[in-house]
Amino acid sequence: MQSHYEAVILGAGINGTALAKALSEQGKSVLVIEKQDIGAGASSHSSRLIHGGLRYLENFEFSLVREALKDQQDLLENYSDLVTLRTFYLPLYAGSRPVWMLRAGLWLYGFFSRHGQKAKEITKEEFLALFGALKAEGLKAVFTYADAKTDDYALTCAIAAEAKARGAEILEKTQVESIEIDTEKITIHLAQRSLTTALLINATGAWVDEVNARFKLPSSYTIEKLSGIHLVIDRVLVPEPLFLQTASKRIFFIIPEKETTLIGTTERSESGDVDRIEVNEEDVEYLLRESNNYLKTALKRSDVKEVFIGTRPLIKSAKDPNRMSREYKLDLHRIGKNRLLHIYGGKLTTFPSLAKKAAEIVMK
Repeated sequence: MQSHYEAVILGAGINGTALAKALSEQGKSVLVIEKQDIGAGASSHSSRLIHGGLRYLENFEFSLVREALKDQQDLLENYSDLVTLRTFYLPLYAGSRPVWMLRAGLWLYGFFSRHGQKAKEITKEEFLALFGALKAEGLKAVFTYADAKTDDYALTCAIAAEAKARGAEILEKTQVESIEIDTEKITIHLAQRSLTTALLINATGAWVDEVNARFKLPSSYTIEKLSGIHLVIDRVLVPEPLFLQTASKRIFFIIPEKETTLIGTTERSESGDVDRIEVNEEDVEYLLRESNNYLKTALKRSDVKEVFIGTRPLIKSAKDPNRMSREYKLDLHRIGKNRLLHIYGGKLTTFPSLAKKAAEIVMK
C-alpha cells in the first residue's frame, strides 16, 4: 500500500463512500478508513427510504425537499435494482392534521417531485378493503402519493464497490491512532502504518464531534445526536407503506418488507458516546402503543422480532430535536497547504448532491 494519498476520508458510510467515488472519478488517489465495517452506522440502520421528506414542508424546508427529490430521481434512474418507487398511503383520522393541509402539502410535494406520479385522494372504502388490519373508526380521508424505498445497507455497499472499482482503497476495522497536522502535510498514524495527505475529510456521521475532540481538529459546528429505533414485526401487517400520526402529531410509518413489517421511528436526544447508545424500552413501548391506536389486533412485545437503532447527526440549531433541520453543512478549514473538510448532517437520500458539492469544494 502507498504511504501518500491525495485524499483520506474517515468513515465508510453512505456519504464517505459516495465522496470516495466522486474523488476517484476525478483521478484522485483516495483512502477511506472505517473503524467498523462499510455502512455499519446509520447507513444500515435507517428507515430504508429514499424520500424528499414530506413532513419537512411544515418547517418550510423547501430547498432540502427539492434537492432530496432531485437526488431521488437520480437514484431511481441509476440504481433501479436497489431504489424503487412505491405507493405510500396517508390516512387521516380524527385528531390528525386538517385535510386541506395534507392536500396542499401533497400538491407541493408533487410539484417538486420528478417521477411524474401525482398524489390523489381515494375513498375510505378503497383503503379499508386494502388495509384490513386498520381500524375504520375515526377515518376522515385517505391520500396516496409516490416515494421511493431501498435497502440502505445494499445501496451503501454498491456505492463502496463503485468507489473501489475506480481505484479507491477502503480499510475496514481500522482505528486511527493519532493525527498530526502541520503546514506541509497531514500525517495519520494507524496501528501498523502511517500515511500522509493534504486533504482529510471527516465523514463519520454521528461520530463527527467525538472524532474532532479526540484528534483536536478545528471545526465550526457541533451536532445533536438523535437515536431512532425501528421495530421489525414478525409478519406482514399491511400491503403497502403507510404513514400515520402519533397522539403528539409526529409522523411514524408502518412499512411491509418481504416477510416482516418495519415500524418506526423515534427521536431521542443522546448525550453519551455513540458507541454506547442502546435501545430504550420506553421507545419500543411508544411505537407499539401508537401502532395499536390504529390496528384492529394489538401488537404485543412478543410480536417484535428485532429492534435496531441508528443515530442521526443533526446540526445544533434548535432546542426541540423534532424541529431541527436535516440539511447538511460542509465545513472547510485550510491549514497551511492542507485542507480539512467536515461533513455535518445529511440523510440517506441526499448523498449524491452532498458528494458532488463536497468534491467541487475540495477540487477547487
